[in-house]
Amino acid sequence: MLFLFEGKMRIKEFLFALILSILMIGFAFNLNNVSGYQVGRSNESIQAAGLIDKAILCMDEMQNREIGLGRVNESLQEALQLYAGQVALENQGRIANYKMINEDAKEVCTIRDNALKAQDELIVFNDSYNAAKVQINLSAMDKEYSDVIKSFFEERFEDTPVLIDKAYTKLSEVQSSQTALKLFYETTTRTIKDFLIENWKSLSTGVIIAIALLIIFWKVMKRFVFNSKLKNLYVRRSSIEELIRKMQYEYFKKKSLSEAEFSVKLNAFKEMIRSIDAKIPELKDSLARIDKGGYSQVKAPKGKKRAYKKG
Repeated sequence: MLFLFEGKMRIKEFLFALILSILMIGFAFNLNNVSGYQVGRSNESIQAAGLIDKAILCMDEMQNREIGLGRVNESLQEALQLYAGQVALENQGRIANYKMINEDAKEVCTIRDNALKAQDELIVFNDSYNAAKVQINLSAMDKEYSDVIKSFFEERFEDTPVLIDKAYTKLSEVQSSQTALKLFYETTTRTIKDFLIENWKSLSTGVIIAIALLIIFWKVMKRFVFNSKLKNLYVRRSSIEELIRKMQYEYFKKKSLSEAEFSVKLNAFKEMIRSIDAKIPELKDSLARIDKGGYSQVKAPKGKKRAYKKG
Protein backbone atom coordinates (compact mmCIF):
# COMPACT_ATOMS: atom_id res chain seq x y z
CA MET A 1 0.00 0.00 0.00
CA LEU A 2 2.81 2.39 0.89
CA PHE A 3 4.58 1.50 -2.38
CA LEU A 4 1.45 2.33 -4.41
CA PHE A 5 1.05 5.66 -2.61
CA GLU A 6 4.70 6.56 -3.11
CA GLY A 7 4.35 5.68 -6.81
CA LYS A 8 1.31 7.92 -7.13
CA MET A 9 3.09 10.73 -5.29
CA ARG A 10 6.05 10.46 -7.67
CA ILE A 11 3.69 10.65 -10.67
CA LYS A 12 1.92 13.67 -9.17
CA GLU A 13 5.23 15.39 -8.38
CA PHE A 14 6.42 14.71 -11.95
CA LEU A 15 3.23 16.20 -13.41
CA PHE A 16 3.51 19.22 -11.07
CA ALA A 17 7.13 19.73 -12.17
CA LEU A 18 6.18 19.42 -15.86
CA ILE A 19 3.32 21.91 -15.56
CA LEU A 20 5.50 24.27 -13.52
CA SER A 21 8.24 24.17 -16.19
CA ILE A 22 5.72 25.03 -18.93
CA LEU A 23 4.35 27.88 -16.85
CA MET A 24 7.88 29.16 -16.14
CA ILE A 25 8.59 29.43 -19.88
CA GLY A 26 5.36 31.34 -20.49
CA PHE A 27 5.86 33.61 -17.49
CA ALA A 28 9.46 34.31 -18.48
CA PHE A 29 8.20 35.44 -21.87
CA ASN A 30 5.61 37.68 -20.20
CA LEU A 31 8.23 39.05 -17.82
CA ASN A 32 10.44 40.09 -20.71
CA ASN A 33 7.50 41.84 -22.34
CA VAL A 34 6.32 43.91 -19.37
CA SER A 35 9.55 45.77 -18.71
CA GLY A 36 8.98 48.29 -21.51
CA TYR A 37 5.62 49.77 -20.48
CA GLN A 38 4.97 53.49 -20.91
CA VAL A 39 5.36 55.56 -17.71
CA GLY A 40 3.04 58.48 -17.03
CA ARG A 41 4.11 62.00 -16.14
CA SER A 42 2.31 62.64 -12.83
CA ASN A 43 3.81 61.88 -9.42
CA GLU A 44 1.12 59.26 -8.81
CA SER A 45 1.90 57.47 -12.05
CA ILE A 46 5.65 57.52 -11.35
CA GLN A 47 5.07 56.11 -7.86
CA ALA A 48 2.86 53.36 -9.28
CA ALA A 49 5.49 52.58 -11.90
CA GLY A 50 8.06 52.15 -9.12
CA LEU A 51 5.83 49.62 -7.37
CA ILE A 52 5.32 47.75 -10.64
CA ASP A 53 9.09 47.61 -11.18
CA LYS A 54 9.49 46.23 -7.65
CA ALA A 55 6.76 43.66 -8.35
CA ILE A 56 8.64 42.52 -11.46
CA LEU A 57 11.77 41.98 -9.35
CA CYS A 58 9.75 40.02 -6.77
CA MET A 59 8.36 37.81 -9.52
CA ASP A 60 11.84 37.33 -10.95
CA GLU A 61 13.11 36.20 -7.53
CA MET A 62 10.33 33.59 -7.33
CA GLN A 63 11.20 32.40 -10.81
CA ASN A 64 14.86 31.98 -9.80
CA ARG A 65 13.74 29.86 -6.84
CA GLU A 66 11.55 27.75 -9.19
CA ILE A 67 8.33 28.68 -7.39
CA GLY A 68 4.96 28.73 -9.14
CA LEU A 69 4.13 32.13 -10.69
CA GLY A 70 0.41 31.80 -11.44
CA ARG A 71 -0.89 34.14 -8.73
CA VAL A 72 1.80 36.80 -9.07
CA ASN A 73 1.56 36.81 -12.85
CA GLU A 74 -2.19 37.40 -12.65
CA SER A 75 -1.78 40.35 -10.26
CA LEU A 76 1.11 41.84 -12.26
CA GLN A 77 -0.70 41.60 -15.60
CA GLU A 78 -3.77 43.24 -14.09
CA ALA A 79 -1.62 46.05 -12.68
CA LEU A 80 0.01 46.64 -16.07
CA GLN A 81 -3.29 46.71 -17.93
CA LEU A 82 -4.85 49.13 -15.45
CA TYR A 83 -1.72 51.28 -15.48
CA ALA A 84 -1.81 51.62 -19.26
CA GLY A 85 -5.44 52.74 -19.03
CA GLN A 86 -4.77 55.35 -16.35
CA VAL A 87 -1.78 56.76 -18.25
CA ALA A 88 -4.02 57.11 -21.31
CA LEU A 89 -6.50 59.07 -19.20
CA GLU A 90 -3.70 61.35 -17.99
CA ASN A 91 -2.56 62.00 -21.55
CA GLN A 92 -6.13 63.06 -22.37
CA GLY A 93 -6.12 65.52 -19.48
CA ARG A 94 -8.54 63.45 -17.40
CA ILE A 95 -8.25 62.34 -13.75
CA ALA A 96 -6.46 59.00 -13.19
CA ASN A 97 -6.66 56.69 -10.16
CA TYR A 98 -3.73 54.38 -9.36
CA LYS A 99 -5.02 52.92 -6.07
CA MET A 100 -5.92 49.46 -7.44
CA ILE A 101 -2.67 49.35 -9.43
CA ASN A 102 -0.63 49.97 -6.28
CA GLU A 103 -2.54 47.24 -4.43
CA ASP A 104 -1.95 44.70 -7.21
CA ALA A 105 1.77 45.53 -7.35
CA LYS A 106 2.15 45.23 -3.57
CA GLU A 107 0.24 41.95 -3.62
CA VAL A 108 2.93 40.45 -5.88
CA CYS A 109 5.68 41.06 -3.30
CA THR A 110 3.45 39.90 -0.44
CA ILE A 111 2.91 36.60 -2.25
CA ARG A 112 6.68 36.45 -2.84
CA ASP A 113 7.37 36.77 0.90
CA ASN A 114 4.86 34.04 1.79
CA ALA A 115 6.19 31.79 -0.97
CA LEU A 116 9.84 32.03 0.16
CA LYS A 117 8.87 31.33 3.78
CA ALA A 118 6.75 28.36 2.72
CA GLN A 119 9.55 26.95 0.57
CA ASP A 120 12.14 27.24 3.37
CA GLU A 121 9.86 25.49 5.87
CA LEU A 122 8.97 22.84 3.30
CA ILE A 123 12.66 21.99 2.78
CA VAL A 124 13.16 21.48 6.53
CA PHE A 125 9.94 19.45 6.82
CA ASN A 126 10.94 17.15 3.96
CA ASP A 127 14.30 16.48 5.61
CA SER A 128 12.59 15.56 8.90
CA TYR A 129 9.97 13.44 7.11
CA ASN A 130 12.54 11.50 5.07
CA ALA A 131 14.73 10.91 8.13
CA ALA A 132 11.76 9.47 10.05
CA LYS A 133 10.64 7.45 7.03
CA VAL A 134 13.86 5.44 7.12
CA GLN A 135 13.06 4.22 10.64
CA ILE A 136 9.28 3.81 10.74
CA ASN A 137 6.25 3.34 8.48
CA LEU A 138 4.67 6.74 7.81
CA SER A 139 1.71 5.58 5.71
CA ALA A 140 -0.63 6.74 8.50
CA MET A 141 0.23 10.36 7.67
CA ASP A 142 -0.09 10.10 3.88
CA LYS A 143 -2.97 12.60 3.88
CA GLU A 144 -1.09 15.20 5.94
CA TYR A 145 2.00 14.88 3.75
CA SER A 146 -0.05 15.11 0.56
CA ASP A 147 -1.88 18.22 1.86
CA VAL A 148 1.45 19.97 2.52
CA ILE A 149 2.84 19.22 -0.94
CA LYS A 150 -0.40 20.14 -2.72
CA SER A 151 -0.73 23.46 -0.89
CA PHE A 152 2.70 24.56 -2.12
CA PHE A 153 2.31 23.43 -5.73
CA GLU A 154 -1.19 24.93 -5.87
CA GLU A 155 0.41 28.22 -4.70
CA ARG A 156 -1.53 28.35 -1.44
CA PHE A 157 1.64 29.60 0.22
CA GLU A 158 -0.17 31.04 3.26
CA ASP A 159 -1.57 27.58 4.07
CA THR A 160 1.69 25.64 3.72
CA PRO A 161 3.30 26.58 7.10
CA VAL A 162 0.02 25.83 8.93
CA LEU A 163 -0.26 22.43 7.26
CA ILE A 164 3.41 21.71 8.03
CA ASP A 165 2.76 22.29 11.75
CA LYS A 166 -0.18 19.86 11.59
CA ALA A 167 2.02 17.33 9.77
CA TYR A 168 4.70 17.59 12.48
CA THR A 169 2.03 16.87 15.12
CA LYS A 170 0.85 13.85 13.15
CA LEU A 171 4.46 12.69 12.73
CA SER A 172 4.93 12.73 16.51
CA GLU A 173 1.70 10.75 16.96
CA VAL A 174 2.77 8.13 14.43
CA GLN A 175 6.17 7.76 16.06
CA SER A 176 4.52 7.36 19.44
CA SER A 177 1.92 4.84 18.30
CA GLN A 178 4.44 2.56 16.58
CA THR A 179 6.92 2.38 19.43
CA ALA A 180 4.67 2.83 22.48
CA LEU A 181 3.59 -0.82 22.73
CA LYS A 182 7.14 -2.09 22.51
CA LEU A 183 8.36 0.41 25.10
CA PHE A 184 5.49 -0.37 27.46
CA TYR A 185 6.08 -4.08 27.19
CA GLU A 186 9.78 -3.81 28.00
CA THR A 187 9.30 -1.30 30.81
CA THR A 188 6.15 -2.52 32.53
CA THR A 189 6.89 -6.25 32.30
CA ARG A 190 10.04 -5.84 34.34
CA THR A 191 8.31 -3.46 36.79
CA ILE A 192 5.30 -5.72 37.31
CA LYS A 193 7.45 -8.82 37.78
CA ASP A 194 9.52 -7.15 40.51
CA PHE A 195 6.40 -5.80 42.14
CA LEU A 196 4.68 -9.18 42.28
CA ILE A 197 7.76 -10.98 43.63
CA GLU A 198 8.25 -8.49 46.42
CA ASN A 199 4.62 -7.96 47.37
CA TRP A 200 2.70 -11.11 46.43
CA LYS A 201 1.69 -11.78 50.01
CA SER A 202 0.23 -8.27 50.32
CA LEU A 203 -1.94 -8.49 47.23
CA SER A 204 -5.39 -9.35 48.50
CA THR A 205 -7.56 -8.21 45.65
CA GLY A 206 -7.36 -7.59 41.93
CA VAL A 207 -8.37 -3.96 42.46
CA ILE A 208 -4.98 -3.13 43.98
CA ILE A 209 -3.20 -4.70 41.01
CA ALA A 210 -5.36 -2.75 38.53
CA ILE A 211 -4.65 0.55 40.26
CA ALA A 212 -0.89 -0.11 40.40
CA LEU A 213 -0.78 -0.97 36.69
CA LEU A 214 -2.79 2.10 35.80
CA ILE A 215 -0.36 4.36 37.67
CA ILE A 216 2.69 2.75 36.03
CA PHE A 217 1.23 2.81 32.53
CA TRP A 218 0.08 6.39 32.79
CA LYS A 219 3.44 7.73 33.92
CA VAL A 220 5.36 5.81 31.23
CA MET A 221 2.93 6.97 28.55
CA LYS A 222 3.25 10.63 29.51
CA ARG A 223 7.05 10.36 29.65
CA PHE A 224 7.17 8.72 26.22
CA VAL A 225 4.89 11.29 24.56
CA PHE A 226 6.95 14.23 25.87
CA ASN A 227 10.21 12.48 24.92
CA SER A 228 8.91 11.93 21.38
CA LYS A 229 7.95 15.59 20.97
CA LEU A 230 11.30 16.75 22.35
CA LYS A 231 13.22 14.43 20.03
CA ASN A 232 11.21 15.72 17.07
CA LEU A 233 12.16 19.32 17.93
CA TYR A 234 15.85 18.40 18.08
CA VAL A 235 15.60 16.67 14.67
CA ARG A 236 13.97 19.76 13.17
CA ARG A 237 16.61 22.08 14.63
CA SER A 238 19.42 19.81 13.42
CA SER A 239 17.98 19.81 9.90
CA ILE A 240 17.79 23.61 9.86
CA GLU A 241 21.36 23.98 11.11
CA GLU A 242 22.56 21.61 8.38
CA LEU A 243 20.77 23.73 5.77
CA ILE A 244 22.47 26.84 7.18
CA ARG A 245 25.90 25.20 6.83
CA LYS A 246 25.16 24.27 3.22
CA MET A 247 23.92 27.79 2.48
CA GLN A 248 27.05 29.33 4.01
CA TYR A 249 29.21 27.06 1.88
CA GLU A 250 27.34 28.16 -1.26
CA TYR A 251 27.64 31.85 -0.27
CA PHE A 252 31.21 32.05 1.03
CA LYS A 253 32.93 29.30 -0.98
CA LYS A 254 30.99 28.78 -4.22
CA LYS A 255 29.70 32.39 -4.44
CA SER A 256 26.46 31.01 -5.91
CA LEU A 257 24.14 33.03 -3.63
CA SER A 258 23.57 36.76 -3.65
CA GLU A 259 24.05 38.70 -0.42
CA ALA A 260 20.36 39.63 -0.33
CA GLU A 261 19.17 36.04 -0.77
CA PHE A 262 21.70 34.80 1.80
CA SER A 263 20.57 37.38 4.36
CA VAL A 264 16.84 36.69 3.84
CA LYS A 265 17.22 32.91 4.08
CA LEU A 266 19.57 33.11 7.08
CA ASN A 267 17.14 35.33 8.99
CA ALA A 268 14.28 32.97 8.14
CA PHE A 269 16.22 29.93 9.38
CA LYS A 270 17.30 31.73 12.56
CA GLU A 271 13.69 32.66 13.27
CA MET A 272 12.65 29.02 12.84
CA ILE A 273 15.38 27.92 15.28
CA ARG A 274 14.32 30.54 17.83
CA SER A 275 10.78 29.24 17.60
CA ILE A 276 11.97 25.67 18.23
CA ASP A 277 14.26 26.74 21.10
CA ALA A 278 11.32 28.47 22.76
CA LYS A 279 9.37 25.19 22.88
CA ILE A 280 12.15 22.98 24.24
CA PRO A 281 12.28 24.36 27.84
CA GLU A 282 8.54 23.85 28.26
CA LEU A 283 8.81 20.19 27.26
CA LYS A 284 11.83 19.70 29.53
CA ASP A 285 9.90 21.21 32.44
CA SER A 286 7.05 18.79 31.81
CA LEU A 287 9.47 15.86 31.77
CA ALA A 288 11.12 17.09 34.97
CA ARG A 289 7.77 17.15 36.74
CA ILE A 290 7.14 13.56 35.64
CA ASP A 291 10.55 12.21 36.62
CA LYS A 292 10.89 14.35 39.78
CA GLY A 293 14.61 13.92 39.58
CA GLY A 294 15.82 15.54 36.37
CA TYR A 295 15.15 15.59 32.70
CA SER A 296 14.54 12.66 30.38
CA GLN A 297 17.06 10.78 28.35
CA VAL A 298 16.48 12.91 25.23
CA LYS A 299 19.28 15.45 24.83
CA ALA A 300 20.37 17.85 22.14
CA PRO A 301 22.69 16.25 19.55
CA LYS A 302 26.39 16.77 20.29
CA GLY A 303 29.37 17.18 18.00
CA LYS A 304 28.09 20.02 15.82
CA LYS A 305 28.06 23.66 16.70
CA ARG A 306 25.68 26.08 15.16
CA ALA A 307 27.02 27.52 11.92
CA TYR A 308 25.78 31.06 12.32
CA LYS A 309 26.20 34.00 14.59
CA LYS A 310 23.39 34.87 16.95
CA GLY A 311 21.42 37.87 15.81
